[in-house]
Amino acid sequence: MKSLSVDQAGRLMRRATRAAVAVALLLIVLKLGAWMMTGSVSLLSSLADSAMDALASLINLFAVRHALQPADSEHRFGHGKAEPLAGLGQAAFICASGIFLIHEGVDRLLSPRAIEQGAVGIGVMVFSIAVTAALVAYQRSVARRTDSLAIRADSVHYATDILVNGGVIVSLLLVMFLDWGMADPIVALIIAG
Repeated sequence: MKSLSVDQAGRLMRRATRAAVAVALLLIVLKLGAWMMTGSVSLLSSLADSAMDALASLINLFAVRHALQPADSEHRFGHGKAEPLAGLGQAAFICASGIFLIHEGVDRLLSPRAIEQGAVGIGVMVFSIAVTAALVAYQRSVARRTDSLAIRADSVHYATDILVNGGVIVSLLLVMFLDWGMADPIVALIIAG
């Protein structure tokens, strides 16, 4: 740990994991509302991604809490192995969400549906990008100061969410201004990939 006491590092790591869970839950609520208003499958893919983020961040929260416990008679060197296991759990959740999104994207390609109130979706995505960028900056700062693998892994997948949300904006713009309805499922499939 870089010039921090164990207690200071632990506090920073707990704060970072709580912030990630709070951001993910906020974005789930906002994206759920926007998806219900727009019917956009690319926005649904971003919602599914946020749901996976929330689950992964909850796992990180518990893994960090467990990893910070002091050594005991059963764990002579502490509980630090919980952090890499959290990273493995995140990978499994990402795979599961990708499979779901591929199914939804193909379904929408085969059965196109109109996008409603695209401006609402764009507004939610712009807000999502801003909040996610702030979270990533905070997580990277904490990861640098604490050398936490779990916080670093969480930061990497939230950073990719910025690109995902940007892709949703592009798809909604293409649907709204060029009437290219296929952009929505195509972007959803790209996100799934």
